[in-house]
Amino acid sequence: MKITILHTNDVHAEYESWLKCAGLIKRRRAEVGPENCLVVDAGDHFDMGVNECRLSGGRLNLDLLAEIGLDAFTPGNNEFYRLSRNTLAQLTMESKFPWVLSTVSQADGTAFAGLRNHVVLERGGVTIGILGMLDPMENAVEQLHGLKSLDLRESLTKEVRDLKSRGVHLILLLSHCGLRDDIKFATENPGLIDVIIGGHSHSELHEIRRVGDTIIVQAGMLGKFVGELELDLETEQGQINIGASHYGLHETANIVSAAAPDDQAQSAILEKHRAAAESILDEELYTLKEDLPHDSLIQLLAKLLRRKFGAEIGMMFGPGVSRGLSKGPVRVRDIYEICRSFITPAVFEISGRQIEGLVRERDNPAITEAQGFGIGFRPQGQVFGRLVFAGLTCGDGEALGNSDNPEKLTNFPAIRINGATLDPERWYTVGSATHLYSSEAGGYPSMDGSRNLKLERFRYIRDELVDFFRSGPDKVDGLLKVADENGDGRGSQP
Repeated sequence: MKITILHTNDVHAEYESWLKCAGLIKRRRAEVGPENCLVVDAGDHFDMGVNECRLSGGRLNLDLLAEIGLDAFTPGNNEFYRLSRNTLAQLTMESKFPWVLSTVSQADGTAFAGLRNHVVLERGGVTIGILGMLDPMENAVEQLHGLKSLDLRESLTKEVRDLKSRGVHLILLLSHCGLRDDIKFATENPGLIDVIIGGHSHSELHEIRRVGDTIIVQAGMLGKFVGELELDLETEQGQINIGASHYGLHETANIVSAAAPDDQAQSAILEKHRAAAESILDEELYTLKEDLPHDSLIQLLAKLLRRKFGAEIGMMFGPGVSRGLSKGPVRVRDIYEICRSFITPAVFEISGRQIEGLVRERDNPAITEAQGFGIGFRPQGQVFGRLVFAGLTCGDGEALGNSDNPEKLTNFPAIRINGATLDPERWYTVGSATHLYSSEAGGYPSMDGSRNLKLERFRYIRDELVDFFRSGPDKVDGLLKVADENGDGRGSQP
């Protein structure tokens, strides 16, 4: 008996590449026979940083995956941690294919919305149980959705035991935990899982990775590959075992055209949702009379966030937007293009001592020229730049100094918060973003030690800018005309 598993992971809403994936999947399934083929995805097919995905509420991806006849899907962090609880519930309930996640439950132990603990399918006379696991990312499941992240080993062992008691022959695990964790799990749980289809780490495995009797595969990222695993199954003393196995990655760049006949249905779905998105993106919000460069836009964000939260100061860094805005009409698409990162507005408290450190550190090239990676940055590698404040001024004097040269710090200019001299022992409220709450994402060492973080879930910097430019010429003109409150750290300007 032979079973073929076609799989993708971490497509991240790269739709043009996905059209090629879909065409290849359809062709290969027809060639091997649908009765002997499974099609699965190991998460992060969605990406709310992509306009069509975000503006369709994820339904574009839902429709694309349904059309290819997906057999099972395990949500990744870009589905589970970028969608609100209500949106996630709606998508799982509306889906025409099963969302499988065995390691998350509601507080009472029941499955959330349309999620399933497992799926059982039959292919080629073999009964296959499909499980799913997701990187817990500390306590994100509870923080974002009020759900419970289960112990991976306990929850999956329980599911396997249940499936085996029901006569399931083969256990397939869709994992969005990354290759390193998949190897660790297989090592610590020998014989529990037959095949792990991986995701999250974007690993291009051109051959099978074996850990004991467990097969591990993964197909890169961004729709560059479709993985194909062929299992030769043998029957021995009433048991079905995996014999020879064959694996490889189909590179979609080698496919001549995404407009092949078997992709027409996928193309039609994409164009339908894309047209709906275009009507939203084309909304004209405001007309700039002159260019608004990157530095000025970062300063504007510091002011907006200070006002939004009624904070004593505002604070923003370079990756708040990827570039400035050009003179002329400002449309929704312009804001979305420069605000792809998942940077969430937030208010928190920092001490006066931290503020002193931040002002010093923003003249340290080792910090300001460093790049941000991971943790929601889109694109990756944006330079942190010099921190910009609103409501904070520094008196005239010598250069602010470099934290690597303590001697210069004796000439450090006086810092004022809304006209009052900074108190190093006092706590100040800051309108800013979650990334600037600590150095892990914000890059500045003195960010560490902040407290009392409050934020609005699933709202981002781009939403603040769209609402601002949509608020009307009087309000926009008024704030744009306000002089820089201390954009360069040298003192207020008239």
